[in-house]
Amino acid sequence: MRPNGQQNILHDSKYSRPPIVTANGEAMRALRAYNCDPRRPRDTLLRVKKALTAKAVGIGVKPKTKDEALRCVEIIELFERCENALGLRAMALSEPPHFDLLVIEGVMVSIQPDFLVDGGRGRVGAGMLRVAKSPDPDACIKDETRQRRGEHRRELARYMVALLQLLLDAQEGRLGTPHRDLCFVADVRLGERIGPAPDHTVRLRDIRGACQQISKLWPTIEPKASLFKI
Repeated sequence: MRPNGQQNILHDSKYSRPPIVTANGEAMRALRAYNCDPRRPRDTLLRVKKALTAKAVGIGVKPKTKDEALRCVEIIELFERCENALGLRAMALSEPPHFDLLVIEGVMVSIQPDFLVDGGRGRVGAGMLRVAKSPDPDACIKDETRQRRGEHRRELARYMVALLQLLLDAQEGRLGTPHRDLCFVADVRLGERIGPAPDHTVRLRDIRGACQQISKLWPTIEPKASLFKI
């Protein structure tokens, strides 16, 4: 990362704007509830899709609300089409607690998995659903660009898996014995369940190294003049 780009990211993190409402919230709540139910009842997703469709065509509905509702329907339908490929039905998933901030080399990080995974014999893992569209491989015309964007998503997922392990390790056995092979990211747009990378331990080290650098730079970040403009 270029120094200026790094400084801008840290600046925007330190002097963040008011919180933004999380996108895809209704779809994510439905998918979490569905996957945490051992029965995997289809009507759970069907009811949500019907309610979202009705919201999208409601009288006087705002364009932003309509777009959000239709996007959530699309996400649920994408999940339904790739559910077998994701392989979550065979997994013992449960709702996780809300985790406290994790401190990595002096940097506070919020990591909130969508699922806990019961691996039996006291082993535990964690999983996340990724539904964000960007970077979107399907928007590419060239196969080369499509493959590059797909690999970029996989790389992000592998680092997310590393963060999940760090989170479970920090619980000091309260949830069970962390097992990296039980940690995953289910990428709904790729239709893949992505686990730890072959160089997983290197990624753990990279995350700690990045946090050390952030910790050193953090006190030097000053607010931009534009923040003081009324």
